[in-house]
Amino acid sequence: MLEDFLAVFIPLLIIVNPSSSLALFSILTNKYSKEHRLRTARNAVTYAAILLVIFALGGSAILSYLGISIPALRIAGGILLGAVGLDMLRRGEQFGESPTDKKGQGADIALVPLALPSLSGPGAITVTIVNVQTYHWSLVLIAILLTMLISFIVFMGSIIVVRIMGKRGMDALTRIMGLLTVAISVQFALTGIASWIATLTIPI
Repeated sequence: MLEDFLAVFIPLLIIVNPSSSLALFSILTNKYSKEHRLRTARNAVTYAAILLVIFALGGSAILSYLGISIPALRIAGGILLGAVGLDMLRRGEQFGESPTDKKGQGADIALVPLALPSLSGPGAITVTIVNVQTYHWSLVLIAILLTMLISFIVFMGSIIVVRIMGKRGMDALTRIMGLLTVAISVQFALTGIASWIATLTIPI
């Protein structure tokens, strides 16, 4: 049982890689109060957990019904990340200041881009769907919850990052992460396109 759980948990944790989302979380929430940052972190991991659980319980059926392939998910994730990365490059340290709607509420960054596609991207969704077809569904659900708990703990370390970097440091980090985010988004899309091409049947 333990070996099966580790076989599910370790690949999922590696692919989600909470530490890779720490800089993005720090940038997005660097002007938030401690309570707002805590709420955003909690919502992000909750949304991501819900998405992965949904795909664990019915991912194959959902994708099949909608006619959506894993390559399509990768390309869509690349587009979402690309939009975020370009905005980070353009706005710099001001990126955390989301435009507000008529009620004065900012955009819910906990959902996009933190939960999707940062924490529960195409890779995590794919691993979840494959694992639930190989191992007992309860092990997959426990692995998802534990991974998101670790992600929450990592996000709480953003306070230290913001304090060390300062305003100018966060501005520089935002633009650097913007460039890297765009590069990652392109890689997402290229991987999706390559996977799609590999599925094509070429007549001889």
